[in-house]
Amino acid sequence: MNSEKPIKPIAKDLIHEKVTDALISYIYRSGLKIGDKLPGERQLAQELAVGRNSVRQGLCQLEEKGIIERMVGKGAFVKREVTADSIQLKLMRVNYQDLLEIKICIEQLAIRRAVDCATDEQIAHLKVLADRLCAMADEGKFSVEVDRQFHIALLECGGSSTLTQLVLSLIDSLNSFTNILGNVSDIWVRTIPFHRDIVTALEQRQASYAIAAHEYIYRYDLEVLNSLTET
Repeated sequence: MNSEKPIKPIAKDLIHEKVTDALISYIYRSGLKIGDKLPGERQLAQELAVGRNSVRQGLCQLEEKGIIERMVGKGAFVKREVTADSIQLKLMRVNYQDLLEIKICIEQLAIRRAVDCATDEQIAHLKVLADRLCAMADEGKFSVEVDRQFHIALLECGGSSTLTQLVLSLIDSLNSFTNILGNVSDIWVRTIPFHRDIVTALEQRQASYAIAAHEYIYRYDLEVLNSLTET
């Protein structure tokens, strides 16, 4: 093995997943080909500054992905080459999740403001958009544009143009992943009922109800993220 390319130590959160990522990056950077052997668990644990159990879990994930093959008494060997495309896809997945989490936090702040600030006219407009989304969902359709209009109206209910612009830029960035995600409208259609729940919560001035509905939308967004991983 090339000792001049050490694996950098990693943080302690989500250890085994980070070990997996570090190993994939190592295989790529080291130019390992099918049949080449990886360092032993002890060496990997020392270089990554983690326990051997974490390394073992990371290697198990690589084996499940079909990237390596482990042989009792012999070690772990590359079974499938790691390409630049697979590294790029991983980065895209991380970027998507980061953008999504930031968007959720800011939008929930806007929702809390909306509970106190939204006018009856704003809520009525939001309800029209939610009804339009629901009508399309009944036909199995999802409109990115109408959904965007709904979220713009929701943000405007919060009364902060700064929050509105922040979230809109995040929404547009997330929508830029559409070509990578493929057709995931069947997942997004399932978020539509919670849009109407948010409107109902605003009508009743119940922040916890609105945030709970928003959390369900976030869960389905994570499902979209998982579909990117599977792809």
